[in-house]
Amino acid sequence: MRVFIGIDLDDDVRADLASLCEAIRTGVPAWHPEKWVPAENLHLTLKFLGKVDPASVDDISSALREGLAAQDPFELRVAEPVEAVPVPGRARMLWTRCDDTDGRCAVLARRIDDTLVRFGIEPESRPFVPHITLVRTRRPKAFPGHGAFTTGRISSLSVREVTLYSSVLARSGPIYERIAHITLADR
Repeated sequence: MRVFIGIDLDDDVRADLASLCEAIRTGVPAWHPEKWVPAENLHLTLKFLGKVDPASVDDISSALREGLAAQDPFELRVAEPVEAVPVPGRARMLWTRCDDTDGRCAVLARRIDDTLVRFGIEPESRPFVPHITLVRTRRPKAFPGHGAFTTGRISSLSVREVTLYSSVLARSGPIYERIAHITLADR
């Protein structure tokens, strides 16, 4: 089973981002046919675990509950200007960052890494950048709207729990299932 851990988005944030995606598809026609993340699948990934034995999911969930029990809930600002990654001239994806100036989301990601080491899951070696992926492309392409598209308002996301998802790859795109919710500061 392919598994990842993320932050689920509330309906208002999803609606804002769905409108943003539609504005880009309309405003930058070359990106219209790409693999856009459906609104119901939008999330902020904290850790991709890859393939895990389905029998270990309960143990992973329990370990996360214990490892995140001291993590206080926090707020994130989302829907900053859209960024083309890795660079506007040869983008492979478009995302919107989340403002983590106080570092709480990075601390959460680090705690998840620390918790999962005992399951043989390697910690992330790259710096954590909280973001929400909007679209991926198979071939790099230019994105002339880098930094120009926003929702026109600042959305805020209350992070009160993390979600353990399974991901099944299908011809139409990945299908996500929420298999566990881990409440923060679950003392």
